[in-house]
Amino acid sequence: MNKIINEIELPYASIVCIEPVVYFTYKEGAELGFPEIRELIAYAEKLSEYKPYVTFADARVNINVTNEGKRILADVKNMPLFRGTAALVNNSIYKHAVNFLSYYDRPKYPFRAFTLKEEAVNWLLSLPLE
Repeated sequence: MNKIINEIELPYASIVCIEPVVYFTYKEGAELGFPEIRELIAYAEKLSEYKPYVTFADARVNINVTNEGKRILADVKNMPLFRGTAALVNNSIYKHAVNFLSYYDRPKYPFRAFTLKEEAVNWLLSLPLE
């Protein structure tokens, strides 16, 4: 494992895969709508060599996910190889708010927010891939 497959630079995010984690680093002011979310999913699947993967999202900048983008993310059928995500946020207040809302929203896949990258990655690596 721990094989770096490739790195992709997009106008709104950088993507790198270190199996089985696909890392997304979003750029300030990124707007993620239907085409961007579809593109991110396609690259994640390609970089993971079409094997199950988890994602790490560095969301410490201002980004906007449009309603169309949210609809795609809400349907796990759009991401058949995806197994869960960890979001890196700026501070503990954001972390607790996101985790609280996630608890009640009940996402269809494992999701947690963290303030430390190492904790986030360790949690991702504990998730089942099958």
